[in-house]
Amino acid sequence: MKFYSKSPKLLKFMLALAIIPAFTACSDDDEEMDTPMEPEVASLSVSTQVISQNMIEVDMIDIPNDGWIVVHADNGNNGPVVPDIISEPKFVEAGASQSIMVQIDASASITDGDQVWVMLHEDTGTEMQYEFDGNNDLDPPFIADGAPVMSPIDINSAMIMSPDMDITNNTITIPQVTAAADGWLVVHNDNGMGGIVLPDIIGKTMVSKGVNTNVTIELDASMTYSPGQLLFPMLHLDNGQIGVYEFDGNSQFDGPEIFGNDAFPGNVIFTSFTVLNVN
Repeated sequence: MKFYSKSPKLLKFMLALAIIPAFTACSDDDEEMDTPMEPEVASLSVSTQVISQNMIEVDMIDIPNDGWIVVHADNGNNGPVVPDIISEPKFVEAGASQSIMVQIDASASITDGDQVWVMLHEDTGTEMQYEFDGNNDLDPPFIADGAPVMSPIDINSAMIMSPDMDITNNTITIPQVTAAADGWLVVHNDNGMGGIVLPDIIGKTMVSKGVNTNVTIELDASMTYSPGQLLFPMLHLDNGQIGVYEFDGNSQFDGPEIFGNDAFPGNVIFTSFTVLNVN
């Protein structure tokens, strides 16, 4: 999906498109006019998505020369905030590329459902150094049809829908889990004072990227559960040995899923529910 904007603030930084004239090719037998060459233009495809680990996946780009993918915040008037970006600039070589991951900057403030603008820039200054600042002529946006090549998308958080519920035969059923990536739904116990026990878990199951419904988790039968206590479902990655839960508080693998840059645990995807009855 491409979106072109003719905002004066953006157009201020546009470079003139090169004009490639037609030329005449001559031979001994005849003289003919070749078809005028069309200038190459950049293209971008990216969609609204549930993001994992504060990274946006760009489906596809095709650029005539080396460039950058950057992300701008929305200005509240259906346009991007420029020149500031809320991502780490992602360098991409000329040609077609697919499934490019762009990291939201660690200082950026994002909330569930935010509209952001993914934009393509050229790499015209120091090679592999993003230099666009709105005042210089370096690394300007790619232009197509007289406007920057960019697309607005919404970025959404993963989510766990977990109302208060019974524990029946040491199992619980979570009505809906929206996962940003294939991973784990784990359950942490109550510390006896309404707080979460970390990193130990009392149950786990795998979930798939997308919406998972009626997710059943078998809890540790050696534990005692009581009406009124809290349990804490949490989403984790599965990025080590696939299908083996490896997170122990120190492991680099299978860590918690996050959204945003709030301090831990404010950026972690988890919730709590009250145990109603134990059957």
